[in-house]
Amino acid sequence: MLINYISEKKWFIAQIKPNSYNIAIQNLERQGFETFLPKMNITLRQKNKFIIKNVYVFPGYMFVCFDPHIISWTKINSTYGVSKILAFNKKPSEVPSDLILELKTRYEINRNLMQKENLQKGDSIKFNLGPFADLIAKVESVDENNRIWVILEAMGGYQRVKLQNVEKNKYKKF
Repeated sequence: MLINYISEKKWFIAQIKPNSYNIAIQNLERQGFETFLPKMNITLRQKNKFIIKNVYVFPGYMFVCFDPHIISWTKINSTYGVSKILAFNKKPSEVPSDLILELKTRYEINRNLMQKENLQKGDSIKFNLGPFADLIAKVESVDENNRIWVILEAMGGYQRVKLQNVEKNKYKKF
């Protein structure tokens, strides 16, 4: 007699031991668990320059996906690098799949940051990295060498800024 089984993979949250992200991922995936550790780039000012740093969105935690009918969640608590799975009333708390999908869409490291559309005079762009992070500028002109001149409003005044073609990952069309 064949039993048709529909996979019911669900997402849960695991607390990770300090500095053990890589060990935890390696050991969880070796046991058949799927993992997701969202990271994002932030811009920090150190001394007189800006640096871009890759940080964890939820420091100390990671998402783990598995089918609780096939794999016992108690295995997670004894995995090297993992402190424990978050549980309430002795049952692991499930994270909605829609939330994980949104987080993956927003924080996936391997996403393509290159611009697909060409900017034209009058377009608005939003900076996502560098010293102008989260500021919006208006495209003034694009020359034949793909240099883009924008007008940036900051601190009550306007500033004309030149962007190079190689800086396309620092902004997006807004």
